[in-house]
Amino acid sequence: MKITGRHLVVTPALRQHIESRFERLARYEVKLSHLEVILGVSKLQHSAEVVCTMQRRRIQAKASTQEMYATIDQLVDRLGVQIRKQKERQTDHKEPAKRSVRKSPRPVIRKEEEDIEVIRPVRAVLTLEEAKGRLDPLPGSLVVFTALSSGKLQILQRIDRDRVVLIDP
Repeated sequence: MKITGRHLVVTPALRQHIESRFERLARYEVKLSHLEVILGVSKLQHSAEVVCTMQRRRIQAKASTQEMYATIDQLVDRLGVQIRKQKERQTDHKEPAKRSVRKSPRPVIRKEEEDIEVIRPVRAVLTLEEAKGRLDPLPGSLVVFTALSSGKLQILQRIDRDRVVLIDP
């Protein structure tokens, strides 16, 4: 860890505070290399910047307040957020097979308020002609299906004996 001060003398107490705060980042179980902390004072604003590499990616964070110790705390928090995001990207990227494999959904039956039973049946993947074949001859009957050609959810409704309407929600 390299600590540099611009218009500021880095005291042993300040150095110890920085090191103790950066030790908190060990809980993320990542190796930070080329860690460089730059502290600066401009008028009444205390600023801090950290530049490091984590698994060959450059991470940088900046913070500025009116008190140096608070600036360092804020800087470590911002660096922690970036490390968490990077780790989440890695874990999401490692398991695309689990996300892409879809299990066929089962009908879900729940009881909600007022004793209304909600049933969610499995939607069939059909062509338009197959959906017409499943449609009852009674006016007002519906068939909810996923279109084979587009993969979109569609609803087929019989208006009267000869008219059928395709609803594309």
